[in-house]
Amino acid sequence: MRRFWFLLPVLGLLVGYLFLFRGNHAFFGTRLLNPKPVDFALEGPQGTVRLRDFQDKLVLLFFGYTHCPDVCPTTLLGIKRVYEGLTPEEQRRVQVIFVSVDPERDTPEIADRYAKAFNPAFLGLTGRPEVLQEVARTFGVYYQKTQYRGPGDYLVDHTATTFVIRGGKLVLLLSGDKLNLIQNPGYLPRVVADIRALL
Repeated sequence: MRRFWFLLPVLGLLVGYLFLFRGNHAFFGTRLLNPKPVDFALEGPQGTVRLRDFQDKLVLLFFGYTHCPDVCPTTLLGIKRVYEGLTPEEQRRVQVIFVSVDPERDTPEIADRYAKAFNPAFLGLTGRPEVLQEVARTFGVYYQKTQYRGPGDYLVDHTATTFVIRGGKLVLLLSGDKLNLIQNPGYLPRVVADIRALL
């Protein structure tokens, strides 16, 4: 038994690493082990907005469009419920951003009005098509027009992931089903716990 005593300091360091650096929270979303630095500059109703403007906040970022019949309203409703599950102090440290990938129909004013319909603290942005493509590429987001019936009459297929950014780095992914709290109401406390663990 005495020959194993030399392992105790190593075990102590390992336990310390797990609790101090990884924490004791088991994430419900997908935690990125190597957080990716991200940034963008898009247009809001008051002008250019940069992701780095929210360096001191936890950002929940979702890409969609205002004519979306199902995924966008469902996801934003889920984000709204998660946000409102936080205390007022916690809410002040969180910024929700909706980015429209349909600039043909969604001006910055329309995107922002849509986001604020879920919560006045939410922010809606969009940008020129070539800028949106670059931002989408940064986050690995796919989007494409579909069921095209003419100008202004189409749907847009798009990635339904919500991206969580802390200190300018992408740290957590929340898939669409995890924020579909209509079908999965029991997920709410688990997503709220994820956000709290990152604050």
